[in-house]
Amino acid sequence: MTQPRPVVSEPPVAGGLDVDLPGQDVRLRATRWPGSGTPVLLLHGLASTRHIWDLVVPGLAGLPVLALDQRGHGDSDRPTGPYDGETVLADALTALDALGLSRVVVVGHSWGAWTALRLAARAPERVLAVVCVDGGTLRMRDLAVTREQVREMLTPPRIALPVEELRVVLRDGPLRPWWTPAVERAVLSIFAVGDDGLARARLLFESHMAIVDDLLDVELEPLLPDVRCPAWLVSCSPDAPRADALERTAALLPQARTLRWEGAVHDVPLQWPALVAGVVRAAADEVSLRQTGEGSGS
Repeated sequence: MTQPRPVVSEPPVAGGLDVDLPGQDVRLRATRWPGSGTPVLLLHGLASTRHIWDLVVPGLAGLPVLALDQRGHGDSDRPTGPYDGETVLADALTALDALGLSRVVVVGHSWGAWTALRLAARAPERVLAVVCVDGGTLRMRDLAVTREQVREMLTPPRIALPVEELRVVLRDGPLRPWWTPAVERAVLSIFAVGDDGLARARLLFESHMAIVDDLLDVELEPLLPDVRCPAWLVSCSPDAPRADALERTAALLPQARTLRWEGAVHDVPLQWPALVAGVVRAAADEVSLRQTGEGSGS
């Protein structure tokens, strides 16, 4: 069987360059945009790709930006394992080392937010600030359900559809009011077409569930007090459990900034990209001002 081909194969957003980078014994695909000032690392969520940030990147013009496909996702290698958080963290650090990026603002969406927080806790000398976009807060204990029920909720549907049918299904999803050709391209980057002509998720089912199990089994809260840098927590349409989780997480972070976005969907980088870019710029500006103040001795 030949390697499945991506449903869409688009050039990077204007000014970007697609590159291969090393991870921990894997090849990672990324797009980088040159610039000056505080570098930004963008990490997508579970089963997504670096293209979730395509609409956000124009709002970061002028900053050095790196959007990474994490292992098993997008155009990166798809090893059978491991997919635990520490390995994914090591992938990101190895990729940054390859580019000579010593300190960055790390932005994570959903599962990527937990990777961002892990980076800040485990390698504080490498992370200037963290931005968690609808991730990094809600845990199993916050829900009135069992572990197996949560695991079932997070089990992906085994989609296998002709591309045109898939387009219709996706267009009628939560992003429908904001659907554009650019949003469609970003969402379709999640899928690849096999020899049978059907589109399926590029992240293998077994890999997806390995990441879910890591999130459910690993105790992440003890890491939070070690995140000494500014941490921006964005919660989309926070219901009571999410609001409680947001407050509890913020209480454990030494420098937390919390934002609640009513009416936002989970994939808010595709819904309100300018708003997401604004938060990232605010984090980068705060870091830059702090560094300038330290440099001047004030």
